[in-house]
Amino acid sequence: MAKKKNPILKICLIFFVIEIALVYLSGNFSRKLEIGFSDKKFVIRHIDSEFNLQDKISEEFQIDEYYAHHGEKPTLWGSSKLYDFFDRMPFDSTPVGTFQLLRMLLIVDILIMIIVILIRRFLTFKPGKPQILFEIIYGSLEEFVVETLGKDKVYYTPYIVTLFLFLWICNMIGLIPIPGFMEPTRNLNVPLGLGFLSVVIVHVSAIKFKGAWHHIQNYINPVKNPLFLLDIVGEISKVVSISFRLFGNILGGAIIILVVSSLVSFVVFPVGLSLFFGIFVGTIQAFVFTMLALTYIGVEIGE
Repeated sequence: MAKKKNPILKICLIFFVIEIALVYLSGNFSRKLEIGFSDKKFVIRHIDSEFNLQDKISEEFQIDEYYAHHGEKPTLWGSSKLYDFFDRMPFDSTPVGTFQLLRMLLIVDILIMIIVILIRRFLTFKPGKPQILFEIIYGSLEEFVVETLGKDKVYYTPYIVTLFLFLWICNMIGLIPIPGFMEPTRNLNVPLGLGFLSVVIVHVSAIKFKGAWHHIQNYINPVKNPLFLLDIVGEISKVVSISFRLFGNILGGAIIILVVSSLVSFVVFPVGLSLFFGIFVGTIQAFVFTMLALTYIGVEIGE
């Protein structure tokens, strides 16, 4: 019997040949293909290009500093007005980075709403594969909530599930090969905001179950708690710890992919790196952040 050809292997082989051809034609990135408009004409041309890893890292992760250093004025979706709007904002010195972050957060929010609408609309007694997958995720996180907080506090499950899905989609969206797409969690503002929100929910929960005065006494009563200043610093450190863990892992993974990719001329190996840091590390970090938020709630309301 003739062996069946593996379509995945065939696709990978074709992809490998294309990558090698692109590197060869580009002269190891000394030339690049430019497609766009020039002098109000649509052009496709092969132009000289110089690949500089330091500039590439700056352009990827410090885009506003990159444009300021090169004296260029970037265009966002071809709109100079949009850039000027962000550039005129008195409290923002990173107009391009701000625009990119807000755009990606909007895309993530839209994706979450689409997922929720589709799941709610197509709920059936005999579930399909997407519904089964979502039920597994929801059920697993619900078990963690019950084990940590108890059955009477299972109503925390929607918050935990939403937090996990939001972080997971944020970490995964950078894998989509569309120029300008990035993980929102590699911008410190997102992990820091989520960390601050998580700690706020912890204290709101503690006030709900213990009472406001009883909870506040744990931090401002020097007789009952002579080391109350250390406890206050500890609460601040929770925000820093939970936020920088997520931020460091996602940003570090993105930098490693870029550096290693440049060393191997962006051929094949970066695909494995993207799968590892994007899917595996991204999923683990979303889970770790969610479990830490849940644990903080359990410790505070269980005292």
